[in-house]
Amino acid sequence: MKAEFEKAFLKGVKKHAGIKKQIEQKVRQIMEQPVELGEPLKGNLRGFYSCPVKRNFIILIQIYP
Repeated sequence: MKAEFEKAFLKGVKKHAGIKKQIEQKVRQIMEQPVELGEPLKGNLRGFYSCPVKRNFIILIQIYP
């Protein structure tokens, strides 16, 4: 599986440097089991999954076939 990151995500990681290790760990877990860790979203974000790292940092995932 290949991961691509939005500029806003990379900027957010820099902004929240205190939880960088937790973010990296969560990304590794997502790469191994994307659907099991994420919660499917509805409405305009249908097709995306959310995976929380902390209360103020949520990773949105889009899986391509």
